[in-house]
Amino acid sequence: MRLHMIAVLTLLGVVNYAAGIDYDGWLNIKIEHSLNCGHERYCSRGNISLKSIRAGSTSVIEQIPFTKQHIEELKSIAEVNGFYTMRTVVTSADNSKGTEFFSSVKADAFLENGLSDVINAWVLPNGAVIAVSFQVTNSSQPLLKGASSHKINSNFFLRYVEQAPVPDTASYIQKLEREREAREKGDVKDNRSFLAKYWMYIVPIAIFVMISGATNPEPAGAQGGR
Repeated sequence: MRLHMIAVLTLLGVVNYAAGIDYDGWLNIKIEHSLNCGHERYCSRGNISLKSIRAGSTSVIEQIPFTKQHIEELKSIAEVNGFYTMRTVVTSADNSKGTEFFSSVKADAFLENGLSDVINAWVLPNGAVIAVSFQVTNSSQPLLKGASSHKINSNFFLRYVEQAPVPDTASYIQKLEREREAREKGDVKDNRSFLAKYWMYIVPIAIFVMISGATNPEPAGAQGGR
């Protein structure tokens, strides 16, 4: 089926995104769906291409039009409150084999909003895509009744994911090992106070004495035994 509907879409947050990413290169996202595919589980819905991630250049999105068969299948899914599922395959200069992602939207919402959606690609600072998601957007343009084909209205955005700092557990473990070896050799003196060293023994004894004194009080005025 011939691809058409080429649209140039400006990426969101170009300045902030370009400042935080360490990778630059092309990115390609092949979009597949499970409508009107014959004997195949998934078939082509379109393609998104990006020449440069760091530069934040514009992306090009190509998608097929929905035919009457697509709409009828989508309505059948909506009647049972089902989901319209997409599969995306992401390739880049460093990932020629591609990575698969799956995302779903409610079929009835997609129909009611005139086949309008937002496609988000979540990218790490090293340029690796970790997720591709689809969301239905509110649209005031419902599907035209009686039309032989319907175009998909998509917006595409790159989303920058900032990685949290990773604790240096290896250095910490090595430090503990060095301290343990030093204690075994006697190279490290324990300069802690008496209470700091033996509090785990003192506290139980003190609690036992307090409990014993509370449960066995001496009678008032009692005298010692002869």
